[in-house]
Amino acid sequence: MDIVDKGQFTHLDYSFFVVVFFVSGAIGLYYAFKARKTASTIEDFLLGGRNMSIFPVIASLIATSVSGSSIVGLAAEVYTYGTHTWMFAPALFVIPLVVPTIFLPIFAELKLTSSFKYFELRFNRRVRLLASFIFLFTGLIFLPVTVYVPALSFQRVTGVNTYVTIAILSLLCASYTAIGGFKAVLWTDVVQLALMIVACIIVSVIGTRAVGGLGNVFRVADRGGRIVIANMDMNKRSSLLAYLISSTAINTFQFGLNQTILQRFLSLPSQKKMTISAWMLVSVFGMILCFSPFLGIIVYANYETCDPMKAGKIQSIDQILPHFIQEKASLFLGFNGIFIAGVFSAALSTTSSYLNAMSGVIFEDFVSNWFPNINQNIANRTMKIIVIILGILQIFLVFFIEKMGMIMQMTNQCMALNTAALLTLFVLGAVLPKANSAGAQAGALTAIVSVLTLIIGSINNEPEPTLPFRTDGCSDSLTGASNSTIDHFPHSSSDQEDIFWLFRISFMYFGFIGTFLGISIGYLTSLLTGGNTIEDQRLLAPFLRTKALTEEEVNLRIKE
Repeated sequence: MDIVDKGQFTHLDYSFFVVVFFVSGAIGLYYAFKARKTASTIEDFLLGGRNMSIFPVIASLIATSVSGSSIVGLAAEVYTYGTHTWMFAPALFVIPLVVPTIFLPIFAELKLTSSFKYFELRFNRRVRLLASFIFLFTGLIFLPVTVYVPALSFQRVTGVNTYVTIAILSLLCASYTAIGGFKAVLWTDVVQLALMIVACIIVSVIGTRAVGGLGNVFRVADRGGRIVIANMDMNKRSSLLAYLISSTAINTFQFGLNQTILQRFLSLPSQKKMTISAWMLVSVFGMILCFSPFLGIIVYANYETCDPMKAGKIQSIDQILPHFIQEKASLFLGFNGIFIAGVFSAALSTTSSYLNAMSGVIFEDFVSNWFPNINQNIANRTMKIIVIILGILQIFLVFFIEKMGMIMQMTNQCMALNTAALLTLFVLGAVLPKANSAGAQAGALTAIVSVLTLIIGSINNEPEPTLPFRTDGCSDSLTGASNSTIDHFPHSSSDQEDIFWLFRISFMYFGFIGTFLGISIGYLTSLLTGGNTIEDQRLLAPFLRTKALTEEEVNLRIKE
């Protein structure tokens, strides 16, 4: 049973959407108008001319990293499995120690707009196309998810058809991304991040007051076993070892080398500002990750004695946060709208970042190779057309994605595959001078195959048992019984399961295992096929360089 009380969504609630959409569109039109006065280049569209200030870049880095589905998903995760998600935060600090030291100097000195151009300079064009294809494939899987989950939340509280919402959101996002370019994406991210933060704070305050204060929230959460710090069991999602090991690889790529994030770093005018931005990103985003479990335990505190899923009020645990918002909507006008608008803002920021990045990759890695003499104006128009096409394609891909089931799990698996393959190539290229093109291709394919093997091997595994849910506070008419505690999945184990422990470990390990195997096989293959000699030392991490070519020689190599 999925109850939708459309009467709770007022004109004031709808007005928040009008404001979000109007501001986003207005920013796009503003930068489109400004661009008409000057000659626009590819770097303007993709990197804002490499002269952006730190504030919008940091805001955009954070907004891009937080999707609408992650806000809803993290609350559901904590509600079901406890506060272990805070452990993502400490692992973030590998980013400013590694990325600005090893990778960013390479891209900054070579003046690259596409990170995949690096693979052609370091290895060959086949490696570049392989990397581009991996990024675009996983991006096409991820794009529809960014709008699908918020649209489901919107349908729950308004009754508006999911596909109508997805179409409007996708076309709006594609439009302001296309006409305004990178600067529009950056400044809309600033506005959208502010709305996200306001929405989460308001929800937290309302939920805390409803259960009698902050002390009661933690007492109830502790009573229900939701206060989970860490444990050493490698098979648990709250495993400290899983976070420390796997997050090193995942964070390095997703928050440092992913094309959507890398573009923001490269939009800054100096390496010093890039380093400052990296430290600011991990500091602010780390605080957000530490705060995210708080939202989940607030929801749990409000439903301690009557789990809405067992009561038949929701069909999926991912609906727990939207359901909570809907029930509290009567507290003051606009409460519903503020939260849903915040979730939509997160979706818009992530979607626009991927649209901009993917259009750049398609143009730089494919179109420009077919038409090498294309001028800057036509190049800009081409990328804008690509953005619109991707926005339309996003709408149709939703029909495919929703039929696959287990949307968040599938997304995480694709991200693990993406991380393993591309981080393998970056490490082989920047850190291992002997790595060659044969080793790079072998390494990337090994990473892909190993992750796919782990995914396939884990398909039939039983889900990890949830923490207990109570229903003793529900009426018998809702639950059919008055049970005090209910576990969704019983825990079971066998000798056969212990033998195949590798397939039962958390998805968090998949990216790390794939990366480790990819780098190992890639480097071994390189040594067996003659190794490599790097002429342009700027292709290596600064601490590995023995000499540097002149700027004229580097520019000549890039043109070639």
